[in-house]
Amino acid sequence: MPHKDLSAPSQSPRRLWLGAAVILIGLLLALAGLFWVVYKDWQDEQRDSLIQELLWLDQSLRLHMDEHQRWLDNMQDDLPPRTLQQGARFLAASRLLQRESREIVAVQWVDRNGVVVLDSLGRPAQQLSGMAHDALWRAEKLGRESYGQPYIGPDGQYRFDLAVPVLVNGYYVGGVRLVYSMNALLQQQVPWWIASKYHISLVDLEGRTLASKFEQAPPQGTQSHQISFDPPGFGVMLRGISYRAGIGLTLPVLSGLIVLLALGLLFLLWRIRRHVRQRAEVERALQREMSIRRAVEDSMKSGLIAFDRDGVILRVNRAMCELTGLGAEQLVGQQLPYSFWAPEDHPQLLAAMQAMLSGELPEHGFELPFRHCNGERFEVRLYAAPLLQGERQEGWVASMYDITELKKKRLALNASHQRFLTVLNGLDSGLCVVDGDSRQLLYANPAFAGGWGGFEAVGPYCPLLPGMARGLELLAANLEFSPDRGRSWYQLQYRAIDWVDGEPAWLCMLVDVTESRARTARERAQEERFQTTSRLIAMGEMASSLAHELGQPLTAISTYAAGLARKLPSDAAQRNGVGEAVQAIADQARRAGQIVNSIRAFVKKHAPQLELCDPDLALRRAVALAQPMADKYGMQLLLEPGAGGARVEMDPVLIEQVLLNLVKNAIEAMREADSPRPSVRLQSTVGAQFWRVEVVDNGPGLSEEIRGNLFTPFYSTKPQGMGIGLNICRSIVEHHRGEFGVSAPLTGGCAFWFTLPLYQGE
Repeated sequence: MPHKDLSAPSQSPRRLWLGAAVILIGLLLALAGLFWVVYKDWQDEQRDSLIQELLWLDQSLRLHMDEHQRWLDNMQDDLPPRTLQQGARFLAASRLLQRESREIVAVQWVDRNGVVVLDSLGRPAQQLSGMAHDALWRAEKLGRESYGQPYIGPDGQYRFDLAVPVLVNGYYVGGVRLVYSMNALLQQQVPWWIASKYHISLVDLEGRTLASKFEQAPPQGTQSHQISFDPPGFGVMLRGISYRAGIGLTLPVLSGLIVLLALGLLFLLWRIRRHVRQRAEVERALQREMSIRRAVEDSMKSGLIAFDRDGVILRVNRAMCELTGLGAEQLVGQQLPYSFWAPEDHPQLLAAMQAMLSGELPEHGFELPFRHCNGERFEVRLYAAPLLQGERQEGWVASMYDITELKKKRLALNASHQRFLTVLNGLDSGLCVVDGDSRQLLYANPAFAGGWGGFEAVGPYCPLLPGMARGLELLAANLEFSPDRGRSWYQLQYRAIDWVDGEPAWLCMLVDVTESRARTARERAQEERFQTTSRLIAMGEMASSLAHELGQPLTAISTYAAGLARKLPSDAAQRNGVGEAVQAIADQARRAGQIVNSIRAFVKKHAPQLELCDPDLALRRAVALAQPMADKYGMQLLLEPGAGGARVEMDPVLIEQVLLNLVKNAIEAMREADSPRPSVRLQSTVGAQFWRVEVVDNGPGLSEEIRGNLFTPFYSTKPQGMGIGLNICRSIVEHHRGEFGVSAPLTGGCAFWFTLPLYQGE
């Protein structure tokens, strides 16, 4: 039958792909330009808003100080204060003005010699000089109100003065001086809605900050604007810096969404291109597969024939043509009966074909007689299988091979039957054959008969296990049993066979597997120990690597913290708490370094590096470290230290880690069990030779199963647990020549304890 050739896969349309890529790049560029224009418009809008609000604030401050000038103008009638009553009225009005305008530090009446006669703060008379007298000097010279240059007051903050001269008959007799605090002016007069958006400050021409609304540093990288602050003038600028540096979430989210969509489009285009390439590769692979299949079919010695559901031949291979002596073009298309059937064999062959077409396929195939085109007869064994197109059956495929010579050899096989029985009778394993229907014993070698207490090799019964008579097909193919409660084991192997008369039977073999089972058990236990040892070695290497890699960063942290502590001014560090924070960083870095060094020493299994110390100090430090976790979950952490004065040779860092791990396990167990009124109690006692500590909780306790596997490596009841925590704790305690254990208190819960030997002196 001619084979249909698959056409070669067409090349991918490169020009279409190039056009799609150009359009997509143009779209991305257009979107980027749009985003840039929107961002620039937003920046301009923010700057315009900053300028408008800064101008409004400047006008508000100017109007506020103009009101103070009008107040001074209204006070002209009582100035200069010549009587005590006028002086009292001046002081009362001044103090009222200070209460209403808290940015005014003081209101003073100064005579023509610069001596403060009346002060709203009640201070004694004093002589003004320097920058404090600048505003009065300018007012005297100009004959009108004047502002002085900014200067630093006694409190270390910048101030400026407003002075109004008092003239009598055209002569200067003194003036009123209003002292303003720049910081208080901004804090009192800058509204909250401006301060929430901008950092407002007063700066000089050199950009030095004279005063600000808040003490925090101005933001960097944001928009700013400054205008002249007149009054008081003298180069003082009112500056505003925007807190907001970004455009917000709307445009970035929208931009991100568009970028994701563009990336998705690129991904789809890439997937389509990949799919086209894969399809072309599949087509080429299909062509290669068809060529290989034809070569395989032609190279087979067995004949292959495919026909539809009506028996019409669809395809044959070269071996089939050689068996029949006919060409492929002669065989393809033939219908029943075929030309290679002998007329006298038609009934047998038609019956076999009908059985095959109806799906009745014997396990060992069909033995059919065929005829060569030269008239020579031969027999074949034929096996068939359904020809499926998807899930629908289109016909059948049959393979056959010439068994003419094989049948001739069958007689030779029968002759060797006796020799085979001789071999079976000499086996040490018991062999028997049981009838498939009656379960009668058909054959048993001497080893089988002797293994069951001795009986005739041929008899009317089968002495197998109880239940075998009900059906071997219901039991396992390899059944192992022990007749003496585990001291010895036997394996019963069996399978269905056709006996010499063609009847179904069961072939059974009885093998002594006692030594094999014992050897398998020993190998399995050895493999489990090897796996556990390998995992523990890997954990040790990992811990050693982590300790090595973390040592240098922790040393750098400690060094930088010490250097920072030395460079910080002592008064600033104490006032703001920075010194304590830097010291805490250094302490925690040193503690982490100690833990790393202890782990490295522990993993390397060197000799114990112990030091003589008070064990209760380690107990208190462990409680302090675990307290935040207990407070987080609302649990009570109780410490009951024993009598003081005990001295123990130990590594305090490792012992703290043991205590911290036990407390953490207790807290997590009570949290998962939702225990009412959870509490953890740490109690230490000092004996004659040992220091003992117990970590007791009132949680759910430990079941017998968990307690039995408590120290099994990599066994854990936690979803994320590694199963090595308690093993490490016990190893650390044994590393200190102590004991580690667990008990169940009578009141419930769980109690982990360990002991360490007391120091006995030299």
